[in-house]
Amino acid sequence: MVLNNFKSDNIKKETSHNYDEAVEFTGHGHYNYLVLFTCCIITLGFGLDMFGYSIIVASSSCDLNLGLTEVGVLASAPFAGVVLAFPWGYYADTRGRKRALLICTAFGFFFAALTSIASNWQFMLAVKIIASCFSSACMMLTMTFLGECIGVEHRSNYLFIMNSINLGSELVIFVLAYLIMPLEFNTPIPWLAITYRPWRLYTFACALPLGIGMVMMLHLHESPKFIANKGDEEKALDVLKRIYKRNGGNMEEYPVKSLQIRDTTHFQKISFCESVIRQTVPIFKPPLLWRTIQLFYLLAICCAGNNVIVMWYPTIFNFFFNSISNGLSSDKTFCEKVFGNITEETTDYVCNDTISKNTIYAGLLNGLILFLLGLIASKWASHRRAVLITTLLVSGICGTLVELKNPIANMIFYTIMQSTCIGIASVANYFVDMYHTSYRSLGTSLGIMVARTCLFAGINITGALITWNCTLTFYSWSAFVLSGVVVALFLPSDKKSNKDKS
Repeated sequence: MVLNNFKSDNIKKETSHNYDEAVEFTGHGHYNYLVLFTCCIITLGFGLDMFGYSIIVASSSCDLNLGLTEVGVLASAPFAGVVLAFPWGYYADTRGRKRALLICTAFGFFFAALTSIASNWQFMLAVKIIASCFSSACMMLTMTFLGECIGVEHRSNYLFIMNSINLGSELVIFVLAYLIMPLEFNTPIPWLAITYRPWRLYTFACALPLGIGMVMMLHLHESPKFIANKGDEEKALDVLKRIYKRNGGNMEEYPVKSLQIRDTTHFQKISFCESVIRQTVPIFKPPLLWRTIQLFYLLAICCAGNNVIVMWYPTIFNFFFNSISNGLSSDKTFCEKVFGNITEETTDYVCNDTISKNTIYAGLLNGLILFLLGLIASKWASHRRAVLITTLLVSGICGTLVELKNPIANMIFYTIMQSTCIGIASVANYFVDMYHTSYRSLGTSLGIMVARTCLFAGINITGALITWNCTLTFYSWSAFVLSGVVVALFLPSDKKSNKDKS
């Protein structure tokens, strides 16, 4: 009798594994690729909805009778979605990653597509703000979902690949503009009081990936990590078995029979406020307090450092092409050339909704460079701290070299300055590793919210400062980015992390 019990205990121990081991036993195949592809499509949809909007505003100016004031108001609409980053992170941590992504992609697609039939700028502004509230949550939700559904061996690489797709969204934005904007059609739709023109088709095309992502999410399972964390071990094992089957295995042969879950979160019937406090407080108290501040700061640098520069990118390229036509001069610094050129231009506003081919070509090149840099970084995904530090170091140094008296060097260094966004995948990986499942999405969403707030402030500060003292603006930006190198040095070493995972 004692022998039988001892044998039973040994069998149970051999078939009981922690979550990371259980995910590895599901194999690596069709389901993993489907999860990656779905998250990439949703991430691409977020990028198109957020950054493709600048082309939409410019190309709709005549139809919607936009003046400079209206253009400025509409251009800031996508950043309004930052206010709902917190609620969606909370919802994903309490109701599920898949459910949150389905809601965000469905409503994000609907309202983004609705923008294409706007008859006036006020309607477009209202609808775009609503669309951004949903689409802006997709980025951080896909980070968490992908990180929990992929095994440790491939997790970092997948997060870097997804981030490179996000970086490549700018390339897709200008490819779509190149294909759609030159089309010539004007189709009156009286019952909508609009004329359907290329910019409206382009708007719908930018919204489409969110709709495709929603459909693809229907074919995926909820994160087993989230299910296990709720205490439903049986359901979590069933999902893991189904993943094992879709990767080419047989459900009955899945070796894991029980999960070793160190701590679970049992959701009780409590008030909303109490629930929010319970989810939020652990992030801002020891032992996570320092990590929270550290990761939030690094995420702010990676996001804001890139997007603030992107906002000025078309202006800089217009200067570059004008310099080529006038002859490349090397007797002035970068700032002297840019603002010397701008002050000579007329300030009268003329309604012109055509997109310059030079602007499209420049955007294509910029998007391609960032996409390739993201893919290159994915090859060293396991060395996430080293990649993050290298990215910030190179970007910060390029910021100090922009003022060289060489137009070609100016454009190269200005382009590479945007590479801070490559570090987003590294920071996201730390969120997955360091935060408990029950508030991982919330922590990531709060980090994104802080980053977007810094982005909004950075755009306004840069706009006010760069015309007053351009050189100081670039040096201040470089100091901000290089400070991230110092902060990143205090992250866990790559060797230690890889050893723990092994």
